[in-house]
Amino acid sequence: MSDDTANNNPAEVIVFYHLPKSGGTTLNAILKRNYPAEAFVECGPDTHAFVADLKTWPAERLSAIRLLQGHFPFGLHNLLPQPARCFTLLRDPIERVISYYYHARRDPSHYLYNLIHDNNWSLADLLASGTALMMNDGQVRLLSAVWGDAPFGGVDESMLAKAVANLRNCDMVGVTEQFDRTLLLLQREFGWRHIGYARANIGYNRPATEGLTAETIAAVRQCNRMDVLLYEEARRLLAARAGDFGPTLGLRQLALDVRKRFAE
Repeated sequence: MSDDTANNNPAEVIVFYHLPKSGGTTLNAILKRNYPAEAFVECGPDTHAFVADLKTWPAERLSAIRLLQGHFPFGLHNLLPQPARCFTLLRDPIERVISYYYHARRDPSHYLYNLIHDNNWSLADLLASGTALMMNDGQVRLLSAVWGDAPFGGVDESMLAKAVANLRNCDMVGVTEQFDRTLLLLQREFGWRHIGYARANIGYNRPATEGLTAETIAAVRQCNRMDVLLYEEARRLLAARAGDFGPTLGLRQLALDVRKRFAE
């Protein structure tokens, strides 16, 4: 094992359930500094095609994976023959959906880009259209593995309960709004060596949440009621894990602030 890679069990795989617009792009850059490229597998833009392809891989090829990450539904780790440890990062649902919209609006490769611009749709318009499933309790959709099987507005309490159960079965759960704290806990959990970073995939074109109308914020909240509850569970789990860390966590966060300034 290289001195530049994570000091963990080479017989196991770490699976990062990367929820869209949750800070995962920044975290992904950190992961690539801790795991060898030949053992790092990430899902491409076509999740369905990626999952279908992964199912055809022989056990020997699957066993060589050390880190698997992507926008795929919970449960993919069950396809792997080696022991798997899982983690994910949730974001405040209101902030996540706003960020998702403005990302789609500025990125010509996003599947919603043409729809937004051809119709001159605002965030509220896009929500009202019911076409963007990941803007409707998207975190519950992925973590319950219901994904696109529920129509827009169709995520219910049973799906939330499944997502909560899956969240509790993760080895580590973090939240974007406490990214540095999450990162330090991930480092301790998985033995990462390099965690200095500079933020990536920042939405320069999005306004502050306070600049949106109350009606728009209400529409976002209405479409993400289950995600709000799931996010609160994620915050609770993170707080419990931080409590286990002890009083040195705050000092480590200060030290990380210094390291971030010198990140590559």
